[in-house]
Amino acid sequence: MLTLENNYIAVDIDEKYGGKITRLENKISEYDWVWFSNKKRKDFKPVAYSDYDSQWIGGYEELYPNDKVELMNDKQAPDHGELWSSTWEIINHSATSLEIKCDGYFSNSIIFKKFELIGNKLIVNLDIKKIKFKNYLFKLHLALPINNHAVEFEFESFKKVDNQFGNIVQEDNLNDFLTSINADERRNDFVYFYGINSEIKIFDQKDNICILEYDKDTLPYFWIFQSRGGWNNLNVNVLEPCNSGLKDIQTAVKNNLIYIPNDNNFHTWYTIELI
Repeated sequence: MLTLENNYIAVDIDEKYGGKITRLENKISEYDWVWFSNKKRKDFKPVAYSDYDSQWIGGYEELYPNDKVELMNDKQAPDHGELWSSTWEIINHSATSLEIKCDGYFSNSIIFKKFELIGNKLIVNLDIKKIKFKNYLFKLHLALPINNHAVEFEFESFKKVDNQFGNIVQEDNLNDFLTSINADERRNDFVYFYGINSEIKIFDQKDNICILEYDKDTLPYFWIFQSRGGWNNLNVNVLEPCNSGLKDIQTAVKNNLIYIPNDNNFHTWYTIELI
């Protein structure tokens, strides 16, 4: 793991697989805001086009150029995209910043990520260059531990990703999906949120606060996948700002629920403040 650290925050990043954040610790409260299985990391050796769910071990990662397996440019895209299983090259590394690069094995795009710590805030910039798809999905995939916490944000509407999946949310009622999020309840669900117009605040049981802000122009949609021990016995809450409002890319295009830049480059950013 590569480590970034200042007086307030410690961050671990795994450049070997996914270039993902595996620890984001508030050094004052000693609370880690990342759900990641260190125990399973030694056996985590995914290959190109391998299955995602059966070997997923968490972290803060990104999905590109797709989520579900589907045809893109007449070729079958890898499960949950190509980034999570890819090795990243280190470009620059200091005590409080890191820049890494990945060449997409499916997309042939070039992907850059830059992490920087400033005070009690982590700043992440992401750039994708040489995109060869007319339409594609890009999504943050930020896995947080479930520990009697709550998520607060403003939104206009929501929709279950699959009416046949999940046992927390009803078609017209979120119930306690965003509040009293407790472990080991044998429950789970997956929800799209539309019209996000605020920052995302996450509170734990000791009133520690994590504040997520991100570029809502490039990532206008927000998904949450949540398992309270109900999916693969995992207790994890995954926050997923996305450029698409639906998993199926072509359906999102038909329903005008996707953001695609005018050129073949994609730039976005997010910040996480720990209080």
